[in-house]
Amino acid sequence: MAEKKLPSGAVLKITPAPFAEAKALYQACLEELRGLHVDPHEELDVNLFKNLFCVGLASKKIEAALVPCMKRALYNDLKIDEQTFEPIEARQDYVVTCFEIAKENIAPFAKSLYAEFSPLLAKIQEKGPA
Repeated sequence: MAEKKLPSGAVLKITPAPFAEAKALYQACLEELRGLHVDPHEELDVNLFKNLFCVGLASKKIEAALVPCMKRALYNDLKIDEQTFEPIEARQDYVVTCFEIAKENIAPFAKSLYAEFSPLLAKIQEKGPA
């Protein structure tokens, strides 16, 4: 169980979701982020991060896949539900909570993906633009 202190001072405890729920979240994120253009020859800039942020938070598909994962987490030792972020003081924790829960559930998939594709990416970067 991962634990994170949130901006309000609340404590988030994350239990990884079962495979099917975590995979659904992973797939929703990939589907939504597929349209983002990343050029390996350009520097990463604020627009890329803005676009990632906007796609992730605006996507109903990602939100629908994230909800089952969120229900397994604890916010100040209470299960997260539709009332958790109703108090104004809790709302500052919403985005961080979503990010941390998504990260905890997607990271295991990304580790093997990076291991498989890093040699391929290195070869592409050696060749340069076509």
